[in-house]
Amino acid sequence: MFVWKTSKNSSIQLIKVGITNCYLIKYDETTILVDTGQKRKSNILESRLSASLKGKRLDYIILTHTHYDHAENANALKELYSPELIVHESEVEFLRQGFTELPRGTNLITDLISRSGNKYARWIGEYEPVKENMEVSDNFKFDNSKNIKIIHTPGHTIGSISILIDDEIALVGDTLFGIIPNKVLPPFADHMKDLYDSWKKLLETPCEKYLPAHGRLITRELLEEKFKKLNY
Repeated sequence: MFVWKTSKNSSIQLIKVGITNCYLIKYDETTILVDTGQKRKSNILESRLSASLKGKRLDYIILTHTHYDHAENANALKELYSPELIVHESEVEFLRQGFTELPRGTNLITDLISRSGNKYARWIGEYEPVKENMEVSDNFKFDNSKNIKIIHTPGHTIGSISILIDDEIALVGDTLFGIIPNKVLPPFADHMKDLYDSWKKLLETPCEKYLPAHGRLITRELLEEKFKKLNY
């Protein structure tokens, strides 16, 4: 079990659900789940989440964006725990409809996959709709908490967000990818200039560690290196 702690004693626990890294944040008496993984792995998520909560309530679910591998279990968890669900305002309608199109590829191969998927296999982007949620905009704060901040980091999708914990660790969804060593560029992104600006935004925070939804932890040094090379 991977757990990161900040100097202010907030904790972030990795809950691996299929191909997706979900994270359980705990600070004071508040619990927040970031992303929900794939439905076919829902039993793993619910088992690990229940063991980690130890009878405590789940206060919030945050979706870094509304792709199927992040949102498929959101509605079931809402029914189970009754948390408030947070998603960026620009993707609220996707969540209500239960469909988010695949983003463009950042290379020739992934772009072909994206185009083919959106044309011939649109079912890939489908998931159980969520009718009730909380819309958020940039710099949202939880009950005036200084511990947790949400910032808008579009590029992978129009409404991608990142969560800053104590200005030390950022949970970045698919804004960064940690699957291939020494690489951080996601294989899919709707808008490369927005992605570049979002990387810059993350580097303007004091955070030293970035936890992506896929792969391993990314350091500030690695992001700085790749940001300079992206050159948008």
